[in-house]
Amino acid sequence: MASSVPGYLFYSPHQIELNSLFPNAVPAIPDFSFMILGALFFMFFTVVVFDKMGVNNLKSGAVTGIWFGLLLFSFFDFTLMGLFNIITLEFALIDIAVSGVMGCIQGAVIGWSLGKF
Repeated sequence: MASSVPGYLFYSPHQIELNSLFPNAVPAIPDFSFMILGALFFMFFTVVVFDKMGVNNLKSGAVTGIWFGLLLFSFFDFTLMGLFNIITLEFALIDIAVSGVMGCIQGAVIGWSLGKF
């Protein structure tokens, strides 16, 4: 849920642009079944990692979520830049920043949940 608004505002225009440039490789409308599956795996992974790290409140979850999101998506975006010529440095840097914000929100929810339950 926390990813919906940034996803719609930032990623949708880029999806449309990439589809116009690479219509055989990038669909105009993403396959949400795979995105949901990926999100579930990522959520499970994040909860396990945060639990092992002892994250158990809103604040520690938010802080951990920020750096976790920034580092993970720095790896992802810069690797994509090295493999494919379909994203720009500007897109990667904005994606990393947006991922940090989403990580903060998701981390806060996970931290609060781990402390509560």
